[in-house]
Amino acid sequence: MASDDLHSDWAAWLDAELAEAEAAALRGHRQERRRRRLRRALAWAGAVTLAAGLGFGLVYTAQHGPSPRPAVSASPTPAG
Repeated sequence: MASDDLHSDWAAWLDAELAEAEAAALRGHRQERRRRRLRRALAWAGAVTLAAGLGFGLVYTAQHGPSPRPAVSASPTPAG
């Protein structure tokens, strides 16, 4: 009878340990998935910000930049 009680105690302890380990693994998996989504969102936001900034810079430079210089054609000099 004491053997059955001991076995029951060990089985209950093992079940509790396994349940705790499984819960910890699930929490870790969820945290990693959350971190991965956050990193992906930050990368997309950074890429969009960079593209918008470059686009704005190009448009601004095209509208307000230095005026283009006329092309200078090289005229042949008379050899003399």
